[in-house]
Amino acid sequence: MFELTSYVGLFVAAFAAATLLPMQSEAVLVGMLHSAQYVASTLLAVATFGNVLGSALTWVLGRSVERFRHKR
Repeated sequence: MFELTSYVGLFVAAFAAATLLPMQSEAVLVGMLHSAQYVASTLLAVATFGNVLGSALTWVLGRSVERFRHKR
């Protein structure tokens, strides 16, 4: 169960780092890689997935902000 929680934590850190929040998901990823308790390819996949989804959210927010421009 702890391993799944760690992967979820990495995903959240990568997701947040790809949005407007100032976070360092690389530090979490490197720390988990150096612990040698996790599979490296799974860590890279989870971090990549979190970054891609976070970037997509930022893109959607950027595209939709134009809709609210006149309501100022």
